[in-house]
Parts: sequence; C-alpha cells; structure tokens
Amino acid sequence: CAICGGVGWVLDSSDGRKQAHPCVCRAAGIAKARLDAAGIPQRYRDCTLDNFSDNNVSLTKAKAAARDFVDAYPVVEAGLLLVGPAGRGKTHLACAILSELVTTKGVAGLYVDFSDLLMKITTSFRPDADVSKESVLTPYADAELLVLDELGASKPHPWVLDVLYSLLNTRYNRKRITVATSNFEDELEPSQGEREKLEDRIGYRLRSRLYEMCLMVSLRGSDFRKDVLGTRIRSRF
Repeated sequence: CAICGGVGWVLDSSDGRKQAHPCVCRAAGIAKARLDAAGIPQRYRDCTLDNFSDNNVSLTKAKAAARDFVDAYPVVEAGLLLVGPAGRGKTHLACAILSELVTTKGVAGLYVDFSDLLMKITTSFRPDADVSKESVLTPYADAELLVLDELGASKPHPWVLDVLYSLLNTRYNRKRITVATSNFEDELEPSQGEREKLEDRIGYRLRSRLYEMCLMVSLRGSDFRKDVLGTRIRSRF
C-alpha cells in the first residue's frame, strides 16, 4: 500500500502527539478475507448483479428480485429459492448476492454445493471419519447467510434428509437467511416431459420448510451455457 507501506496503520501527528488510525487498505483487506472465507467457487467469483445477462422478461424479474433482496438486507423476512432449468443463471445470481452482501454490508456468508454437503454428511457417519456430524453442520447452521446451490442435484438417503431437515430447521428457528438454487421445480411444464419435482428429490418435509424460509423466483429462457458460452468457445476454432 502506497499510504501505509502494508502495515495497515497510518501515523498522524497532532498537537505534538502521534496517533495511529487504520489505513483504508485495512478495511479492503478485511473485506477480501471475508469474501475468501465465504467459499464462492472460483468460476463465480466475478459474478455480479450488474453483469448478469437478463435478456428476457423472466430473467429481468429475477435480477430485480435479487437486487431488491440485497438492497433490503438485513431487513428481510425470507431468503430466495431460485429455480429453473440448467443454464439460466441461478448460481450466478446466488453468488452475486452473496458476494455483494459480504463486501458491501459485511455479512458473514457461506456457499455450499448441495452434492458436496451430502458427501460431507455421509462421510461424517463412517466409523473411520475424522470429523463429526456436528462439526460438519455447525458452520452452515451458524452462517448469517447460506447459499445452498444445486438443491436436489443428488437424491439423498432418507436418513440424510433428516439431517438436512434438522440443518434448515435450525436456521429457520434462528432466523438465519438462506438462498437456494435448484434445477427442479414444483410444477412442470409439458415441454419438460417426465421429470421429478423438487419434492421428489428432497422430500415433503424439506420442501415444506423451504416454503416458509424462501420466496421462490423462477428463471426462464434459453440455455446461456449452450447458446452464448458454447458459441464463444466454438468461434475460437
């Protein structure tokens, strides 16, 4: 830092006395450390609400819902459940919400992929496990804001569902806010054919609890990964 030389403090002389006050880089360093601790995947670290591609009415509404949520936080009664087919930008929005709240409002947030969480829970029950179930769940139960990505991507065993319900119920009772994403929905469009609903993937009790914890936001439109990112990749060859 050109101001403090990297020590984080600046010395001022006033009335013959030297006083130290935090350098501006110190706050920036704390914000960066908090963002690193949030566990946002590297691929989504640069996602913001501003660079979200809202090229249709549905995505514009979803972006507006995310912006309203960020602006209102912490005066919010519920989190968000972002649902829709793959490639519509659900993870982008969720990570953008987390990133902005961490950096602008000092929120202690945490990201976790649903399948990774299931693996951690399952591993904690093995006889040779190095960690306990409690040590796995506590960070996610305590986090001020939790982003639970790809909800329902893996279909858990009934006993794992009980553990997940306990986790979300704990957060609900503590009034912790959760933002979740899922490719599975409550009502399927005819064009989607035979496909499981969200309740089929995570069970009735868990879906019921999410009704109380999150406002559902649907994302519709073309597959961004296929139509935009895929075109960019192909154009290089």
